[in-house]
Amino acid sequence: MKFGHRGANHPVKDLRTGRVYITSQNHGYAVDESSIPEDTAVPAFRNLNDGTNEGFLYKDRNILTVQFHPEASPGPCDSGFLFDEFAEMMRRRQRGSEHGAQAD
Repeated sequence: MKFGHRGANHPVKDLRTGRVYITSQNHGYAVDESSIPEDTAVPAFRNLNDGTNEGFLYKDRNILTVQFHPEASPGPCDSGFLFDEFAEMMRRRQRGSEHGAQAD
């Protein structure tokens, strides 16, 4: 990226729900979506200013990535739900390991 994404007020769309969040960012690169095989992960977030990828949801793994700072809360806790999703992933993993399932 020539200048990167710096500062607050970057609109990012959640491709799973269609909702748009206002984010804080500080990075100078973007992940090329074509470099991640479709059977491994799918795009989950898109920057609405320039269309770059802002995160992936990995298939068959408890992995959700973001390219912004959900803890910064530039909007009124816009992306705080990501921490809830992370906690739920850990609960599912714990329940699976308690029942003899193989953990990721």
